[in-house]
Amino acid sequence: MTGQRVAIVAVSHSAELAAGVAQLAAQMAPDVTIIGVGGSDGGLGTSFEAITDALQRADSAAGIVVLYDLGSARLTSESAIEFLDPQLAERIDIVDAPLVEGAIAAAVEAESGAGRAAVTAAAAGAGAAGSGAAGAGAARAGAARAGAEAAAEPTAPVLTRSVRLRNKLGLHARPVAELIRQVAGLDAQVRIGRSGKPATDLRSLLGVVSLALRGGETAELSASGPDASAALDRVEGLIETGFGEDDAGTTGPGSAEPADSAPSRLPRPEAAPATAQAPARGAPGRAIGPAVRVAVPDVPDRPGSGADRERSRLNAALQVSTGRLAAGDPMSRAHAVLVADPQLWTAAERGLAGGLAAEPAWWHAVTTLAEQLAASPDELVAARAADVREAGAAVLNELGEVADRIPPASALQGAVLVADELGPGEVARAVERGAVAIALSRGSPTAHAVLVGRNLGVPMVLGAGRELENLRPGAVLDADGTAGTVEVDPPDLAERQEEVEAAAQRSARERELAAAPVQFRGRPIRVAANIGSLAEARVAVAAGADGVGLLRTELLMLDLPELPDEDAQTAQLAEIFAVLGERPVVVRVLDVGGDKPMRALALDPQHNGFLGVRGLRWLLRHPDVLHTQLRAICRAGVGHHVEVMAPMVTVAAEAVAFREAVDRAVGSLTADGIAAARPDRVGVMIEVPAAALATDEIGAEVDFVSVGTNDLVAYTMAADRAEPDVAALADPSATAVWRLLGQVCAGAARGRADVSVCGELAADDRYAARLLGLGVTELSMAAGRIPAVKALLRAG
Repeated sequence: MTGQRVAIVAVSHSAELAAGVAQLAAQMAPDVTIIGVGGSDGGLGTSFEAITDALQRADSAAGIVVLYDLGSARLTSESAIEFLDPQLAERIDIVDAPLVEGAIAAAVEAESGAGRAAVTAAAAGAGAAGSGAAGAGAARAGAARAGAEAAAEPTAPVLTRSVRLRNKLGLHARPVAELIRQVAGLDAQVRIGRSGKPATDLRSLLGVVSLALRGGETAELSASGPDASAALDRVEGLIETGFGEDDAGTTGPGSAEPADSAPSRLPRPEAAPATAQAPARGAPGRAIGPAVRVAVPDVPDRPGSGADRERSRLNAALQVSTGRLAAGDPMSRAHAVLVADPQLWTAAERGLAGGLAAEPAWWHAVTTLAEQLAASPDELVAARAADVREAGAAVLNELGEVADRIPPASALQGAVLVADELGPGEVARAVERGAVAIALSRGSPTAHAVLVGRNLGVPMVLGAGRELENLRPGAVLDADGTAGTVEVDPPDLAERQEEVEAAAQRSARERELAAAPVQFRGRPIRVAANIGSLAEARVAVAAGADGVGLLRTELLMLDLPELPDEDAQTAQLAEIFAVLGERPVVVRVLDVGGDKPMRALALDPQHNGFLGVRGLRWLLRHPDVLHTQLRAICRAGVGHHVEVMAPMVTVAAEAVAFREAVDRAVGSLTADGIAAARPDRVGVMIEVPAAALATDEIGAEVDFVSVGTNDLVAYTMAADRAEPDVAALADPSATAVWRLLGQVCAGAARGRADVSVCGELAADDRYAARLLGLGVTELSMAAGRIPAVKALLRAG
């Protein structure tokens, strides 16, 4: 028996969806065992053996609740239960409820310590509340109620309390999620607000965040129901702790630090006024170009095929998109939480009930809520508007309606993109399509989009609504993200363009200096960039990179519904190689599994986990995928200095198999009469201690090895940096880590292979020289660190 809380098993025909649902539910219930199981033989379907294994791993004295996506998944689950030990089988309930909403409701209920009956009722209630997506998150403690009813004023006797917020940021997304967990399972309706102002149901994350209650303010709490007093005790007690944030105890409201809507914290951006009444700095830099506005997604109102059918379509799109978002990076996981908010589903349900199809009903709900958030005078609330719109677009895309607002490259090349606000993904697409600057009518320095803009080096001006009103067609903008100004059709345009050109020339000279090669103790050292997109390739060149030490090809196809074919991969790589010119580029073949799920692949979180079939292990089991990718690399590499590298190598035999796969790809292209280039060098990554200890054998089979220090530290110290309780053990200065690094360099020298480092250690001022002293000949890092590392090496 592995736990005293009810465990949850989510069964889906898609391994990706099952894993995403489990991750999303786990955010709301960190102490509950939640297992996602899906797929069959690497494809869609359900597996009797996999479900049996999941149920046995989930075994809890408190019982197990099973949710499923389709009827055949239930049948397979029932069959698996029949063959279990009777003592385990009798503690399992199968619930007929929407997979995503049911799992979240059950997880929150289980987190409170409720019994199996209550957890089962909570999951079933999620389905009863609005017959699907509209009721997401609205059912708790088995009380099924529609999303609209969740916002109603309580009519039972009401208890009230006042409590002062201690942490600076107050009730941003992460603390609100904690409060929701605290009241889960209690028979009480809790509301929160300011004195004399309308209160909001505590269970609506976006509703509470929109209140913009900050540190030093007093929150007014009210609760009704049998457990009202207990609910208020829990909420008040948690608020009094300051949610464990470092600034707890301060009294001043407001902060320039972004809210924790994503699981990981973001770097602190520049402070800026809370309101967007005047232009403000976003991302530094200056550019002049014609104004091009974002496109307005056309989702016309059209009647649906009945509310029930449209609701089912919308709910299915939610389940798929939520699973994919929850399986992505921290920003994507934050978006997964947003699309499950009951405010969105209540609004969408009104559209469905009014006869609209799922697409316009959903998009009206998304855009209305985004506008409400954007209108907030609080910058942390306003910053969530772009996130809601981008998260909502993911669901819309699953419905078959593409919501790409970024104009094509033919219209955007050399232009200043104008918008009310942008999401982080939209900023990246704008840069890839040639935008030289971005001017936003609103926007906040705390928005995720600004962080992306800074990383990509595109100038951004925020809060320029007045300046951008009534732009004439063809208007020219001078957008200065450093000064925080934007001017329309300046009369001295020619002089300004000369200034910008002169600044560009100065920057070019500085880049030329930064691009100059460096040496260490008389040895030439290659300082390269880690990239994963065309935009990052441009940034690498601008930063003075000697080349690319790690091109993460999985990032080029992470969100695609299926793997691109050889021609598509060739074209995409050719664009990146063209930007890099004669600079050498190390292309890593697909690194999937572990913490790198892919939309196109049905990966099981355990089978393809950190100790499972991932990296080259997976590719050698799918030789067609590897063969196609290697052919594309060789075709795109004509006229360039291209090297190939395999991830997650453990033994020399795998290195041999990879080199043979390269030879087969080159030979097949020659036989087909297709122009191609054999890679200049073939290498592998050293990421696990076993490979580090056998680098002499591995190095004898390849031309170079590249140390992925992030994984090497984690595997060596058996510590995940994302897990707070063991993060301190993931110490790059640990004796064991450096002994392994010394072993790698010594072993590679015996095997006559070069050594590079492409993990975070390469960019660390404390360790760069130490690595080179061991014999490392290349350091590869985020492009922004290249000038500083080169300066450090030049200084000796």
